[in-house]
This record gives sequence, C-alpha cells and structure tokens, in this order.
Amino acid sequence: MLQLLRVSVATLIACVFGWQLQCLVLSTSRLQHILNDPGQTSKAYADHAGRALSLVCAKRRGTILQEFCKKELARLHPHSTIEEPTQGTRSNGARRSALDADYDFTLDVRKIECKSAQMSWDKFLKCWHVHFHAVKMPWPGFRDQAPFDDLYLIMFSPDSLHIIKHDFQTGVTTAGKRTGSSSHEITVRGARGQECWQISRSQILDKLLAPGHCELVARIDLSATKARAFLAQQMEGLATRQDTEYERVPLSQMTPALRGLRIEEIAFEVDRQVLHPNSSFSRTSSKVDWVRGEVRVEVKHGMMRFDKGRRRWRCSFRNIKCDLFDELGLAIYSPFGIHFLKHPGGQVRFSLTGLKEQAVGKEMHVLGSQKLLDVREALDDMLKKMEEWGCQRLATILW
Repeated sequence: MLQLLRVSVATLIACVFGWQLQCLVLSTSRLQHILNDPGQTSKAYADHAGRALSLVCAKRRGTILQEFCKKELARLHPHSTIEEPTQGTRSNGARRSALDADYDFTLDVRKIECKSAQMSWDKFLKCWHVHFHAVKMPWPGFRDQAPFDDLYLIMFSPDSLHIIKHDFQTGVTTAGKRTGSSSHEITVRGARGQECWQISRSQILDKLLAPGHCELVARIDLSATKARAFLAQQMEGLATRQDTEYERVPLSQMTPALRGLRIEEIAFEVDRQVLHPNSSFSRTSSKVDWVRGEVRVEVKHGMMRFDKGRRRWRCSFRNIKCDLFDELGLAIYSPFGIHFLKHPGGQVRFSLTGLKEQAVGKEMHVLGSQKLLDVREALDDMLKKMEEWGCQRLATILW
C-alpha cells in the first residue's frame, strides 16, 4: 500500500517512481516564498473592508455584487419594478436555468445585465486593471443584437464599489476565437508602473467616465455600516462546507487567480528539482507553462469544492487545449496539500464543452462518491479514480 509522508511544513516531497517511494527535499526558501507571498493584489485588499470579498471565487463574488447593484438600483428607482429574468431555452431547446438566463433582471421593461470585476494587479504589464468577461455584444453568426437593454459594470476595489452604466463602447475588445462563444471583454487599465491602487483607480475611472461616455450610478463605501451588514448577509448565505475546511490552509488567503499561479510555480519547482533534475528547462513559451528538453508541459489545477446541490466533493480542471502540449500535469489543491498527477494522454475523461471548446479547450471533472462527505475520504476516492483512469501520481506536498 502506498504511503505518503506528512510533515509540519511543506518542504518534503513524496515522489513515486514506479512503486518505489522516495522522500526528497525541495528548496525550503523558494517553496516558502511561493506559499507565503500574497502578491500585489492581496496586499492591497488586506487592510480594507473588501478583503473577505476578494477571497471569494469569481462566480460567487459576481452573485454578491449583482445583489449590490440590484439593491442600489431599487433605491435609486423606488417606483420601478425589479423582476427576475425569463428563463427561455438553449439552442438545443432545453430550458435554461435562472443562472443561465441571457440577462440578470428587469428594471420595469428594460433588461439589465450586470458584470463585475475586481481591480487587480497585472504583473506582466505592471499596472492595475479591471477586466469584465463574457459580455454578450452583437457578433456575426452568433448574436444580431445584445440580449439586454442596459449594461451595468460593478468595479470592485479594496474599499468600495463603483456601479457604472456602460455605453456599449468604452474599453470593449474582442477575445479572438472566443468572441463568438464566450463573448466580448471590457478591459480598462491604469498607467504602467503605477503601483498605488488609489491613483490607478482614479485613472481607470477617468477612462471609463470620459465626458459623453459611461455614467457613474453609485459609489458604495464598503466600510459603511449598511454595506458591511449587507455584505455579511450575502457572504453568510453563500458560505459552503469548503470554507471551514480551507480555514488557515496555505494559499487559501490568496485570490483565486494568484493561487493558480502559485500552484503552477510549485509544480515547476517539483518537476525541475525533484522529478527531472538533470533535464534542461525553459519558461519562455507563451502557449505552455514550460518546456522540459523538447517536451511541452502544461499544468492545470483544480480546487476541491463541495457541491451543495449534489452533496459531494468535486474537482474540475478547465481550459485544456490538447493541441498545444505534449504532457499534461494535474494538480489537486486540497485542505491537506497539493497532489500532482500526470494525465495518461489522449482523450481520457475529458468532457465536451460545446461551442466553447475550440476557443477555451476541454474540461475534466473528478467527483467524489456521494456517500463520502468527509473531505479526506473524498480526496482518497478521487485520487483512486484518477489512478484507475490511468493518471500517474507523481508527488504530494502535505501541509
């Protein structure tokens, strides 16, 4: 039976070569830097009222910020009626869920769409920015017109929210092949090299609110009593079993995007220092995470999450573009550590993603058995399933 060593700090790596278990040391200082450096974005939010919201995954945060917007519009239009969207049907005739409606709600007769974005630091461009995804603007062959009448952008910064009525033009960009299936994007940046988020926020707002363009609807101070109470209520309503399981776990206090980058860095160090110490490595490719010798390596990570609806633990790996790499590494981020596996290749266990596949790639979902509510038992079950599918367990870092 394969046994993995548990250590008090994440400095030992348990590696499997065939059936032989070896314990090797990964550079302590390098690993601790990766685990403990919260990044520029997290540092900015750390001492402000928006800290808790910044740690929520983008999907859940979007739901909360949409409620903020709806509440504010109801206050500004006390005699108007706000209603939930008509669900409609998908392209295959199936009925849409409320979460998949073409717009978020109606304000009297007008269809309203809300998009939110967290103000974050772009380490490559050295600037602060906001990036709004999946904005369904007209696009030939997909949409003759937008499925909504008014678009509201919710800009989330460390201490406040800015709700802006968009003009359908400012900052709008296409997303290459993804434009048709995943829609347009809206990106606005502060000045390059400007590290102060307050100054950058003013610059971003100046661009958004240039005369004759977008309209500032409201600014919400997140430290205000009413805003704090409303935020606490929304956060409590969306609390999940996983929130308790990940409390005080390394990397859990980082933004989801940064956590993904940190796991990629750890995977690279494991491959370079432990698994293939005699190989040459390059990280200059923009299409894969690194190249080992002539092997193009891509690593995808997934966080163990509890699906309340199905009452089971699951882990999902997304945006897998099989034509770009030779070797696929999979990293499961759990309350107990990071578990690295090698995908067997081919089309093993990939899920279809419809029209989005050509643009954003495939997905892979690993589900724990429904009867296993204990996170450790679910993790063991998921790892066993992946090995049965042909995945090879390479290394595990235990907290």
